[in-house]
Amino acid sequence: MKIFAETERLVLREILPTDIDGMFELDSDLEVHRYLGNKPVTNKDQIIDVINFRQ
Repeated sequence: MKIFAETERLVLREILPTDIDGMFELDSDLEVHRYLGNKPVTNKDQIIDVINFRQ
């Protein structure tokens, strides 16, 4: 796993295929998107596309 930056409370690391469930839970939540101005994802295939795009 590639770590880009790390502090006591935060780790910025590469996104991995094992992150699908957590990313889906976060990115499908309407409240998370309330102030972002975009639409929540509706299925895990959309998350897989995001992971593949960022690799």
